Amino acid sequence: MRNLTILSETAVAVPEGFYFVGAKDGNLANRRPTAAACVDVTTKTTYAIVGDDHDSAYIAKMQTGEEGHEQFVLGVPLPFSASSAALSGVQCLMERESLFVALQSGDIFAIQVGTDKIEAAGVDLVGTVDPGIMASSWSPDEELLALVTGEAKLLLMTQDFDVLDEFPLAQGEHGEEVPVALGWGRKETQYQGSSATAKTAGSAPEATEEDQIPADDDHCVRISWRGDGAYFSISFIRNNAREIRVFSREGKLHSICESIDALEHTLCWRPSGRLIAATQKLPHKHDVVFFERNGLRHGEFTLRKDTRRVLDLSFNADSSILAVTALVDTGKDKPEICVELWTDKNYHWYLKQELRVSGHVLWDAEDPMCLHAIGSLGSYSKIRLHSTPAVAHVASEESNGAACVIDGTQLLYTPFSYSNVPPPMALYTVGMPLPATHLAFAAFGPGNDFAVLLADRRTVLLYECKHAKTVREGEPPKELTRISIPGDINVRQIAWPAKDQLACLGVSASRGEMVSLLDIGGSGEVVVRKQLSVERSVRIYSAPHAGCVVLVEDAAGNVSALDIETDKLSTASKLPVMCPDIDAVCDANENALTVVGRSERNQLFANDHLVSAACSSFYLRKDLLAFTTTTHLVRFVPVSRLATAFVDEAAAAAASANEANNRNVSKYDESCRRVERGSTIVLALPVDDRIVFQMPRGNLETVRPRALVLASVRRLLEMRHYREALITCRVNRIDMNFVFDHIADQLIDDFGEFVQQINDPDLLNLFVSGLRDEDVTQTMFTGLTSNDTDAAAEKAVAVDQKTTTICKRLRKVLQDSGEKKYMPTILTTFMCETPADIASALQLLAPLSTDERDDALTYLLFLSDVDTVYNAALGLYDLPLALLVAQRSQRDPREYLASLGTLNAIRSEEYRRYKIDSQLGRARLALEHLCEAYRADSSLWGEVVEFVNANSLHQSALRIFADDKLRHSDICVEYGNHLANTNDWAQSAAAYLLGNATRQAVDAFVQAKEWRMALALAAAPGSGFDTQVIHDTAVKASGVLAERHMFMTAAAALLEYTAEDEEALSLLVKGKHWAEALRTARLRDRSDLIETTVYPGMQSAYSEIDEEIDEISESFKAKVERLRELRAKPLEVLIEQNMERAVQDVDVMSDTASMASQFSTFTATVSNASSRMTGSTVRRISKSRRKEERKRVRGKKGSIYEESYLVDSISKLINRVRAAQIQVREMCLALVHFALAPQACELQKKFYGLVSQVRESGDWVFDEQRVQMQMGENGIPEPVPAETNEHGLASEPKHPKPKLPGFDDWYVSSLLLE
Repeated sequence: MRNLTILSETAVAVPEGFYFVGAKDGNLANRRPTAAACVDVTTKTTYAIVGDDHDSAYIAKMQTGEEGHEQFVLGVPLPFSASSAALSGVQCLMERESLFVALQSGDIFAIQVGTDKIEAAGVDLVGTVDPGIMASSWSPDEELLALVTGEAKLLLMTQDFDVLDEFPLAQGEHGEEVPVALGWGRKETQYQGSSATAKTAGSAPEATEEDQIPADDDHCVRISWRGDGAYFSISFIRNNAREIRVFSREGKLHSICESIDALEHTLCWRPSGRLIAATQKLPHKHDVVFFERNGLRHGEFTLRKDTRRVLDLSFNADSSILAVTALVDTGKDKPEICVELWTDKNYHWYLKQELRVSGHVLWDAEDPMCLHAIGSLGSYSKIRLHSTPAVAHVASEESNGAACVIDGTQLLYTPFSYSNVPPPMALYTVGMPLPATHLAFAAFGPGNDFAVLLADRRTVLLYECKHAKTVREGEPPKELTRISIPGDINVRQIAWPAKDQLACLGVSASRGEMVSLLDIGGSGEVVVRKQLSVERSVRIYSAPHAGCVVLVEDAAGNVSALDIETDKLSTASKLPVMCPDIDAVCDANENALTVVGRSERNQLFANDHLVSAACSSFYLRKDLLAFTTTTHLVRFVPVSRLATAFVDEAAAAAASANEANNRNVSKYDESCRRVERGSTIVLALPVDDRIVFQMPRGNLETVRPRALVLASVRRLLEMRHYREALITCRVNRIDMNFVFDHIADQLIDDFGEFVQQINDPDLLNLFVSGLRDEDVTQTMFTGLTSNDTDAAAEKAVAVDQKTTTICKRLRKVLQDSGEKKYMPTILTTFMCETPADIASALQLLAPLSTDERDDALTYLLFLSDVDTVYNAALGLYDLPLALLVAQRSQRDPREYLASLGTLNAIRSEEYRRYKIDSQLGRARLALEHLCEAYRADSSLWGEVVEFVNANSLHQSALRIFADDKLRHSDICVEYGNHLANTNDWAQSAAAYLLGNATRQAVDAFVQAKEWRMALALAAAPGSGFDTQVIHDTAVKASGVLAERHMFMTAAAALLEYTAEDEEALSLLVKGKHWAEALRTARLRDRSDLIETTVYPGMQSAYSEIDEEIDEISESFKAKVERLRELRAKPLEVLIEQNMERAVQDVDVMSDTASMASQFSTFTATVSNASSRMTGSTVRRISKSRRKEERKRVRGKKGSIYEESYLVDSISKLINRVRAAQIQVREMCLALVHFALAPQACELQKKFYGLVSQVRESGDWVFDEQRVQMQMGENGIPEPVPAETNEHGLASEPKHPKPKLPGFDDWYVSSLLLE
């Protein structure tokens, strides 16, 4: 959907008395297929061979001067006459810095042009081909030269002009690509057309040379290379017919193209390598035909009927444009030589430009949009082209959103606002008398009108297009007027800024580059209002969003604004480089102009700010900029952020590749959207939410990006058009919460207008059912300009109970309206509250009629599960309603009828409600109803107790029977039993105590280790306990305490309430309480127990602690030594060893194993392959994790877990040392008491050494820790991730350093160490 626009035309006239060789008089009969010029792309210089009136030939060059104009510089004379020289090849050899010139006489010249001065160029005669040279062509890499001699031989030479091969051109009937018969019938048995049928019948006469060769054939040989230089084709005449042969680079015949009638002399191989182009002139049409490399025909297209003769064909460097040089009837007295530029898209060829150039054309080998024209009347032109769209831009509700495509004398007009017709078709086709050169849409009104500049560069057609909403209402464009531009300006671009004004950009023969402002009268008369001289201007554009200005851009990127009201030209912006695609927009106050431009290198600028370095197309609306990128995304930038926005496409591509594994990437991002590879923007409808893309093959796709849809919804909501906004959200699947969240403060008080506009229960139901307690403007649709995170956090807090609040407000409005059609919506509001209020919804059904109630109940059952509604109806204690709901369920009638019948048969209302609540699982409510029924019928007490115990409702029962002391005590006892069963002895004892159950309370206190309270209660007066029971209670309490290693307390219970002194001392010895044991023995006057119980126990404990110290010391020393060895080895070496071990453990994949894996064993990177996690895969992963966990716990030697295991083990040993400090001190004092001071000294000395060892190595062990490692899921060791503490600070995953033991807590200084 693009047209070719002429950016610039630079002309150089050959000085008087000089002419281009071979084009002196412009006679077509003397025209040679070889142009007398070539282009050096390295120096941007064009070289030409010119002649003078004295029949001398010269080399000349045309180059850009200081002011940007082309200059003509005459060089050295050439050793041949200009009139007799018939050129058969002229080419610039960049590597050799020379020009190759071949004459038909056979002479080959090399002209050295490496010096800056052409006047000093050296001319060398390389050699002569005696039979003459009919055609010559160098390969694209300049390594091979192909010549066709006068004897019809093909000669291949190297770049040093050494002959590689020479053979007759017409030898051989088949090449390497020999046609193969597949058995589908013979050619003579198939239909070949009427002419072939006549030949078969014998009625056609024998073909003559005039029949086989068209009259316009120049009988010249042509050579054309493929773009990569691997093949070349030759067109020549053989056996009175033109034939095309394809040869390989080595000179082997590859194929012979299919023979067709009336094949002409033209030949051009498309650089991309797909097709070979030629022309065929039949009596009823003139075609450009294509052949494949294998010689088979591959399509064609028909030239205009005004084409009289085709002179030449040539493709540009990127194969996008085909230049057809032809003699065309332009409406003048005689035909003119014109260059037609054709492009193809979607299997159709479009005529985009017709250039009135009488001569040869050469495409620039480096710049595919640069065309060099060598005129037959002694003029040289350099033409710069660019592919630009012609689409409407005015932001108006009446805009048709149209696009125009130029196709010769036809305009293909498609209004995308109501029709999307894919090219090459169009909704309307407008005919014109001449081909179009440029097209501009109006920048005023709705922007549907457009102006067309014809190929004569003087005539402009103005068309009017009316606004329509449907195809039936639409009308084709109508021609308003036809104007002729006065003066001598050769116009190449136009703009239509106002209804009565037209702006033109062109070249004046007398004043150079000009911008003209024309006033258009009502009858089509034209008055030149203003003419401004501009230098090197390349673009003129009327931006509808920029006010009453016309943008004029020059080749340096300077953009000026021409005010059509004051006729003043002022500087608007400075783009870093020249941008052929430009547009502009004013800010909200219309005082700052932002110019947006896309350069030829896909750079997108906003004034001098780079927005994107990989932009393939863009469209500027009044509110935002949409552009596609080479990473296959369409991005959106608000106009307010154009000065600061920048898109790093490389980073965006990397983020997109990891999007599946990056949870921070939002899938609701409005700023970008994926598109098909190679898509470009045709237009984004100025006031709609649609955007039209064109795919690389030419078809169109219309999409509704979220950014445009949300912009449309926001605009509708701010205009209080609630129905249109809601429908837009429904059509585009936008979360309905956005409707409320965007204008929450406005809509919460405007539900009356909201309901009145929508007036559709189904749409209201959809809105209510989608509500949730979330602000989607902060979580999903944050917009393109949202940066205020603090405000977002405050707004996010305010969404609590949002759904319930909306439901209540909306329900009130609906109920106040009194319309029965809103009953489904009212029920929906009840069901969408948090939690759902089904009971209130069911209560609304009571006053309804039977039919209305049935419909409402059906809808309610649609919103919720039938069992839930049945339970809610039953919970209202309305059995008829419950029966009605049950009848609509899938339940067995034998079940619910029996259940409801049983409930209906109960006479007591409270007992019936108890049964219902019990059945519904509402135990607390059921207990209340059961207690009320008990007050009326005391025989239900047993059922009360059973229900309380079954549902653990003792606390609720205690509150209910707080005023009934008897039943309160009974409940307390039951509560105590319940707590005792759960081993909550302390609470159970309190419950028994409140229930006056003393014996149970004493037992519970004993189990709760509250022996003092138990014995106090047992010994209290009136408790009923005798001395033996108290003794047994104390013994039992002592046993319970001893089981829990509370030996001191257990001994105290025996000593205070029994005479079991020996047992008490045994408990103290068992607990290693030596001082207390000695004190008790002396207090009880039982010195015998010191010898029989205390002393032997101390000896045994001494041996145990001595062995423990030795064991800790040996273990600590061994682990520290191993840790030193391990830390001496670099961590990288350890990781490498474990990686090798992991690779060795990888099992060979079975035949049925999945070949798609998410992780790579060797690169530790995530691939894009998505594999399905099967059950066996999950089990295998779980098994591997358990295996790794076992390895970590064992700390296998050499593994990545060993260091962590050693540090953890040392930490545990240090804790054991700290725990043994008090035991060592008490043991030493006990030994001294028994006159065993040497043993005490030995024990203290040994423990002192252990503590010293720990203190010496402890700091090194924990302060020099390395990063803990773990085995990743891909089998490669990786660091354990850092953890975040309570202060929000990330800490390294290392083992915490324990408190090291000291000497103050246990050391006895009087026990001197040796």
